[in-house]
Amino acid sequence: MKKNKNILTRKNILMFSPFFLTVINLPFLYYLKYSNQDLPLNDFRISYIGNLIDLFFSAVLLIALIIFAFHKKTTYKPGIIFPYAIASTVLLILAALSDKILFPLPNIYILDHPLSKVITGFIYSAYIFIIFFQIMIIWQIIFGAFQLIRLRAFFNSTLLMICLLIFTFLYIHLNAGTNKLYAIKKGQLNVAVVLGAAVWSHNSVSPSHAARIDKAVELYKKGIVNKIQLTGGNTPGKLSEAEVAFDYIKPQKINPANIWMEKHTSSTIEQVKYIKDSLMTKYNISHILIVSDGYHLIRVREICRFFNIKTYLVASGLKLSLEHKLFYDLRESIALSVFWLFGI
Repeated sequence: MKKNKNILTRKNILMFSPFFLTVINLPFLYYLKYSNQDLPLNDFRISYIGNLIDLFFSAVLLIALIIFAFHKKTTYKPGIIFPYAIASTVLLILAALSDKILFPLPNIYILDHPLSKVITGFIYSAYIFIIFFQIMIIWQIIFGAFQLIRLRAFFNSTLLMICLLIFTFLYIHLNAGTNKLYAIKKGQLNVAVVLGAAVWSHNSVSPSHAARIDKAVELYKKGIVNKIQLTGGNTPGKLSEAEVAFDYIKPQKINPANIWMEKHTSSTIEQVKYIKDSLMTKYNISHILIVSDGYHLIRVREICRFFNIKTYLVASGLKLSLEHKLFYDLRESIALSVFWLFGI
């Protein structure tokens, strides 16, 4: 009798551990998303689209686990899911550690993101892939699709990742457009924030950066804004993005007192965080207008919503070839998906 009781206990552990780990992992993921950006948990809103996506996939997995627990028509043992549940939890912990610990990594950028952030994003992506894999394994068992079950789960999980990217791609295009500026009153303290872009050789501005600066100057000369905030740090051996932008703007003969510089941020998230933590608290600003390229603005808007700040978005006049537009749209889709899911 004692032996049977031990077997039952082991079976219960294998059956219900994935359920409890999934329940625990969701609030832990929410905590990481906000703590990584130094945001208090009272800023958390379940209605934010990224939080809803996390909730949706966790709910689908939990429902599948509950159905699987009471499913009587399968010869698969409860332990089939246990290793993947453990793996997803370990990956989430590793992602948290990789974002907190400064490893000695080379100063390499991939798609304009530092290597450390790319590694963290890869670990988080592996976490969500294992979540998808568990969902596919369980639902295949429930519906009696036992042949090549792991291979099919891998294929379907990959397909689900692609579908998530397609959803993000369509979201970006369906929500394209900028805020109307008619509500902005001239004469108030209105600031155009120029998001930084990569510095080219000989400390020159890229076409993208130049288009953003030109748009900010246009807003200034029209009287819509009366201050221009330049942002962006530097890579070793180069001037900061803000300094390069300042040199570019000099011929416009704008009063230097009306041009502010921030020389330490290295990503869009850090620049939005700077707007919230420094710019909005240091000055009594009436309106903040963020200037960037059109393909970039939807992600900027989603980051601003995450940080719970209200800004206006203004597209630069940058013109792109079809090839370059597709490249940037794909890059933005990946970056926005990662930000939605993990807040990085």
